[in-house]
Amino acid sequence: MLIICLQAQAWDREPAIAASVVSLLVWNPMQLNGVGFDQMSDHDFDRTRMLWLWGFDDSIKEWGWLTLEGHLELGFGQTTPTPPDVSIGLTPILEWTVERGPWRGFVETGLGAHYLTRTTHEDRDLSTHFQFGETLGAGARYKNLQLSLRFQHLSNGDIVKPNNGYNFYGIALKFWY
Repeated sequence: MLIICLQAQAWDREPAIAASVVSLLVWNPMQLNGVGFDQMSDHDFDRTRMLWLWGFDDSIKEWGWLTLEGHLELGFGQTTPTPPDVSIGLTPILEWTVERGPWRGFVETGLGAHYLTRTTHEDRDLSTHFQFGETLGAGARYKNLQLSLRFQHLSNGDIVKPNNGYNFYGIALKFWY
């Protein structure tokens, strides 16, 4: 019996995690409109996050072929190297969208609040767990799939110094349903 227990503990967790995430997305208790991930880098730091998306019901404003839309983005992930800096952030994103058939080009901006588990990471001194996150990106959406190139700056806005912050560059991939 002990051997079976030890083998169960050694079992690879990734399939179980994937099955749990898929089950939650099918059930959708948080009433999500989409999911995604982003992969970004800042010199020696890499960050990967899962994104949960809630779209605004209606367009904010329309000017002919230009539409202002928005959504809330909850991101959860980690910045490496080890030990990782785990973060959670909520950002309202505004998208300036140009529609041309099934393709839609857009520019996105956002300002949100983030919580980081570490106030120092390698040579970075972030001073506070609370950080502001400014997002700027551009991309394209084809039907329900959206890809964007992004820049995101995380810092505490000089609430406390030193305030080294992060400047992340990378991609975000989102699927809307």
